[in-house]
Amino acid sequence: MQYERINPKSYPVNLIDKNWTERKLYFRSPAKSFPEMIHNMEVLEDDVWVITNPKSGTTWMQELLWLLLNDCNFEAALSKHLELRSPFLEYDFVMHTDEQRALKPVQELPSPRLIKSHLPLALLPAQLWQKKAKVVYVFRNPKDAWVSGYYHGVTIGFNYGLTLEQFFNGCLDGENIKLESIEHAAEFYQLRNEPWVYYTSFERMKLDLRAVIEELCQFLDKTVTEQQMERLLKHLSFEEMKKNPTTNHNWELADVKHENALKTVYNFVRSGKVNGYKDELTTEQIERADRLIEKRLQSNKVTLKELLLLDHLR
Repeated sequence: MQYERINPKSYPVNLIDKNWTERKLYFRSPAKSFPEMIHNMEVLEDDVWVITNPKSGTTWMQELLWLLLNDCNFEAALSKHLELRSPFLEYDFVMHTDEQRALKPVQELPSPRLIKSHLPLALLPAQLWQKKAKVVYVFRNPKDAWVSGYYHGVTIGFNYGLTLEQFFNGCLDGENIKLESIEHAAEFYQLRNEPWVYYTSFERMKLDLRAVIEELCQFLDKTVTEQQMERLLKHLSFEEMKKNPTTNHNWELADVKHENALKTVYNFVRSGKVNGYKDELTTEQIERADRLIEKRLQSNKVTLKELLLLDHLR
């Protein structure tokens, strides 16, 4: 998978004071003019954006947010694929590289729109930080996210034929953009106290999902009854998410055109563990990853414990 470096027309200097010209930003190649289209796109004031690194609890959070925004309509959620209820901003262009249709899934979505993206702060629409629409950010231990990404990549074809060891070693080679996940999270972590940003972690959701739901209700000005809360907790459990066809990206898999797609298939909701990487990686790989991650953390003046909100876990 090839990427190219992008220099947007403007940066969120009103949010974070930093030397943005040194911030390396990448988009899947060929990017064409799509990053500029995103930069210029209209953001609605009642939009809710869920931003994450890949495989960091995005689908889990999307389903939760969609239900909160739609009065806990579980029947509607179970009758339509999540990708259609809450489109992935970059998906259509990455799949088809057709700029004419790329933003239609988002533009045609009725309000309030729930929009997913893996883009870093500076590549998101400029109106997002100008209008300050609601943003929910979820971070996950990069080692767990990379392992999960490997299995998803095998299913969609990009990693077919690669061993986990080969893939993970590639994640740690030189300037691989997967290490940009620390910058990605650190910028939103700096904004965690802004009234329009809700920052959490996969690890915190695993430990106390009820508390996260309660905080999101306050953030979105929504209420749920105790009966709805109990159903939310069951609906969003790993067991239910894993067997739910609308949250396992079946619509997306049917759209994948890679020649090696679906030759080996892993369920999208596959493991859902915290620190599951320890069962998959060698000691040497973990130590090497830790060194590289720590280097990025230090350059961003943050710790992994802080990004994962481990100080907040009970």
